Amino acid sequence: MQKEEKKERYKIKLGQKAVLYDEKQNKFLIAKVRNREGWYFKNMGPWEFVGGSLEENESLVDSLKREVFEEAGKINIEVKDVINTTIFNTASGCTVFLIYFVKYLGGELKQSEEHSEFKWVSANEVANNGKEYKSWVLRSIKKALEYTEKEKHLDSWKRCQADFENYKKSQAAHQEEFRKYAKMDVIEQILPVLDNFEASLDHVPEKSKENKWVEGIVYIKKQVEDILKNNNIEEIEVKTGDKFNPEIHEAVAGKGEKVKKILQKGYRLNGRMIRAVKVEVG
Repeated sequence: MQKEEKKERYKIKLGQKAVLYDEKQNKFLIAKVRNREGWYFKNMGPWEFVGGSLEENESLVDSLKREVFEEAGKINIEVKDVINTTIFNTASGCTVFLIYFVKYLGGELKQSEEHSEFKWVSANEVANNGKEYKSWVLRSIKKALEYTEKEKHLDSWKRCQADFENYKKSQAAHQEEFRKYAKMDVIEQILPVLDNFEASLDHVPEKSKENKWVEGIVYIKKQVEDILKNNNIEEIEVKTGDKFNPEIHEAVAGKGEKVKKILQKGYRLNGRMIRAVKVEVG
């Protein structure tokens, strides 16, 4: 019989408390114990945090959420981490309380019968009125404040990391864009040469087209065209009779809505127009 009593006396119970933190106010929620004559008030003090005991087959987080909802209403919360522990000896043994940092995200607070008052307080307010609170409450608020500072630093680090990643992507995009269009100046100098080749060949008499000198000019022209093609330069396809399109055509003669004659070819680089097709309209 004595052994059974001793075993019961040293039974360890587990409880959980939530230090609710409102980021908008930068304050923590404390609750005033209603029963001023009970063990809880005498040992843990007049002010505490919402929370309670762990029931069988409950996970720690589910248990904490249930207790918060029972004592503070169906509010929106985010359970973060255990920031403190405290131990109290009771008549039936020992109770270990896990103190959680919990973000308050909104919702109407509703007191249960266990508490007579809710109060949002800053860490400074608690520290300046230390006699009003038990040491476990002061220590838990201090730990909660430290946790908020760590989260701010972590968020700042994450933002810096995200900014740096975005910067690297932006730089890579700029470099790719530069690589694509850096050769544009050279290409714009080559195009008039190609124009001259074409203009020269247009005036070659039919009987002279088999001349070795003319064949050499055609071969060089083909080489220039291959260089442009290999560098993603494409000719803008236009034919007489097409409807005039100001996005790719430049009318230099005539009046009308259709292409009457192609005066100079146009080109694109990687899909971007570098020279419009000069046309006569009619």
